[in-house]
Amino acid sequence: MAKSKPYDLAPLTASWARSLRARNLADNTQRVYVRAADGLRKYLLDYVPAQNDEHARSAPTALEGEGGIHREHIEAYIQHLLEETSPATAHQHFRSLKTFFNWCVDEEEMDRSPMRTMKPPRLPEVEVPIIPDDALEKLLKVCKGTTFQARRDTAIILMFLDTGARLSELTERRQAALDLDLMVLHVLGKGDRERPAPFGRATAVAMDRYLRAAAKHLGRPLEPLDPLWFGVKTKSAMTIWGVGTMIERRCKEAGIPHIHPHQFRHTFAHLWKVNGGNEDALMRIMGWRSRQMLSRYGSSAGEERARREHRDLSPGDRLHGGKSGRGQR
Repeated sequence: MAKSKPYDLAPLTASWARSLRARNLADNTQRVYVRAADGLRKYLLDYVPAQNDEHARSAPTALEGEGGIHREHIEAYIQHLLEETSPATAHQHFRSLKTFFNWCVDEEEMDRSPMRTMKPPRLPEVEVPIIPDDALEKLLKVCKGTTFQARRDTAIILMFLDTGARLSELTERRQAALDLDLMVLHVLGKGDRERPAPFGRATAVAMDRYLRAAAKHLGRPLEPLDPLWFGVKTKSAMTIWGVGTMIERRCKEAGIPHIHPHQFRHTFAHLWKVNGGNEDALMRIMGWRSRQMLSRYGSSAGEERARREHRDLSPGDRLHGGKSGRGQR
């Protein structure tokens, strides 16, 4: 009897990708979802059950049923990701795959999701390092100049630092999203929720200089539907990878450790809180709906903020100061 071929999720993942496009989800959201489904597909095609477990399921030969995809297959894939990548990646794939199998049920491809009772992998709190002031100064220093590239890179870094926007939010924008007079960039966040991301005067000046340089670079006036950021050689829209590569290159030029774009977001939240900014306003600016995010982002450099507050509120200093004051009177 011929051995059955492993089940290939490719046709279903392709249909799901078309469904995601039809829903007009953000490009980055679509990429994350499809990457997770494709990762599971490849894993299942090469799936080998654990040798030391006589009850381990064989590679799935169907979507569901006795030879179908079961919880054990998904758990093995998540464990594989935990071992080969990181808890954050495993957690992201878990959430994406749960959405995928729920879609399969909605489309009546499956009766029940194999993940219906699964719990996501624990995501340990990892403090994202805050970018030190001297590193920011060095980074901006190597971007100084009057060339198109210098103007663009300065504007991008200041916009990251001044808005707290995510990489995709800042990159995948058109000229129409920018209002230099109101000093606001309209970004599209998670859940396709648009919000205004305000920025300050220094960033507005940098953006104005960049836009004038961009018009000269293109040899024509900018149009509302033009991308916000242009490549140097291609003169086409910059991608999130292009922006990330630019920051990596500038960090090397500045002689500072690599900075991931998301560090700007944590740095923005830290500086906002350390300078006494209102938490409700921070939630609006960052696009958060849950106050739990305040704690997650607040953990970055939280010890530094605690030390600063302790200097102002130290019980010992207050007691000592009180004694000194009474002695003088």
